[in-house]
Amino acid sequence: MKNIAARRQELLMRANALYEAKEYARAAETAAELLAALPKDVEMRYIRAAALTGLERYEEARAEIARIRAIEPHHAGAARQEIYIDRAEGKFRTQIAHLRACIAMLEERIAAEDRADYHRVFLASAYSLLGEALTLTGESSEAVEAFLASSRLEMVREKKAVEYSNALFASNYLPSERRAAYAKLARGYGALYADVRPLSTASDARCGHDHIRIGYISPDLRTHPVGTLVRPLLTAYDRTRFAVYCYAKCAEDGLSQEFRTAVDMWHNISGMAAEETAALVHSDEIDILVDLAGHTQHNALPVLAHKPAPVQVTGIGYFNTTGLATVDYMLSDVHVDPAGAEDAAFTEEMIRLPHSHFCYILPEDLPSIAEPPMERNGYVTFGSFNNFSKVTDEVLRLWGVLLETVPCSRLLLKSKLFGSAEGREIAEERFARCGIPTERVEMRGFGSNHLAEYGDMDIALDTFPYTGGITTCEALAMGVPVVTMRGASHGARFGESLLINAGLAELIAATPEGYVQIAAALASSSDTLHALRTNLRSILAHSPLTDARTYVRDVEAAYMEIWERFVRRNG
Repeated sequence: MKNIAARRQELLMRANALYEAKEYARAAETAAELLAALPKDVEMRYIRAAALTGLERYEEARAEIARIRAIEPHHAGAARQEIYIDRAEGKFRTQIAHLRACIAMLEERIAAEDRADYHRVFLASAYSLLGEALTLTGESSEAVEAFLASSRLEMVREKKAVEYSNALFASNYLPSERRAAYAKLARGYGALYADVRPLSTASDARCGHDHIRIGYISPDLRTHPVGTLVRPLLTAYDRTRFAVYCYAKCAEDGLSQEFRTAVDMWHNISGMAAEETAALVHSDEIDILVDLAGHTQHNALPVLAHKPAPVQVTGIGYFNTTGLATVDYMLSDVHVDPAGAEDAAFTEEMIRLPHSHFCYILPEDLPSIAEPPMERNGYVTFGSFNNFSKVTDEVLRLWGVLLETVPCSRLLLKSKLFGSAEGREIAEERFARCGIPTERVEMRGFGSNHLAEYGDMDIALDTFPYTGGITTCEALAMGVPVVTMRGASHGARFGESLLINAGLAELIAATPEGYVQIAAALASSSDTLHALRTNLRSILAHSPLTDARTYVRDVEAAYMEIWERFVRRNG
């Protein structure tokens, strides 16, 4: 018996190690070896089920889950594995139902004091998965609450912070009428780090440096929209005044290598703890640390919570407050944040660049511009390739009014949600609820020819209050005019800033009625649409939005100003 027990433990540890190393085939084989002798070993069956899921052998994985439940009906791991399979297969409605059932079961086990700590780990995970699913299906309020529940359940600060960031990011998808209730939510993130002692103090006015040291920290210093946007700042900076250090929290690719070659110092901080990274930044004597991710996925805000640099800035990759008192400034512009438009929810002071808060560089491999599809279809196609989570019911209702105003027009949308039957069913129910005939909507999943697909829409419709960023730039680059609506807050004015800087202020509406009027007027003029199709790329190429030289100069002038301000106060 001792030999059997020892052999079981050896194989269990080996299978788990292989699974953690993502060697799923070998993990499944190792698990099968033990199960041949011990067919009722629940934990080994769980590892095998997880490995089969990793191999995308979902039917086999479901069979293993059924065997687990025959032995242990309330096995938490089996329930979670089934949910992973639901997600992978695009069964979003089924996934949400299974998550709610799983949460109820786990809460019951905890209330009964049945391995409470063990089940609490799974409960935190289940709430996080529920938040993710609800975000995708457009139920943003419930998503925020699910992520917050997950954060409360996590026992380690770093994991609490991840889920709190998820909640804050999801809150950006809230419709206008629900935002006030979450206005101060970000400050709770800062409270997670209230007891952290800052590494940098007012005495760190490092006048001995020949150059101001700028540190950029991000998980997106790679082929990614943020990587593209910061390229001018990393490759064309003034080397007589600045030294640039990068802290990349990502797997590197070709663009990363270009950045590594261009900057003064490059560190890959993947896998490093926040404290370790903060110590590295501090030892590099960075003067201004610039966060490029905010509360997006895999962010490095816990590093900034340790205040490793005397001046800290956020911006470009995120459009809302961090909630951290240790972050001094947010990079913005005079259009996103006009003078006097202070937002009490922000813990940062605004840096208002005189033109645009980011720079879009036209890709060298842009597809050719297609003829307006109305010329071949005989009707106007409105479209939006923005993340569908931004499309609130408020947005859909206005789009419904537009479709009524422009007879025979159609709507082209793209989302991960549309890649499955359940996802399309969820979307169709929302369309019907908001007065949009489903037969006038084309729902597309993600494809490999993203930019070329702009050739299938005549007019792009921006979302609100969470507007588009890169998608707006891409549409304009492909000759598609974008209609946006001026918002009442920082994040809701991004579309306005982009169009002003692109020289297209006439496409900015002040009201919902104006939004419909502008889009309908464009739809009624084939000559205007054809002219825009022909000229928009050139207009964009000669606009402030793509003027890298001026953009870098503006940003560096801002760096000089905030550093000199710090030195005056503390030098």
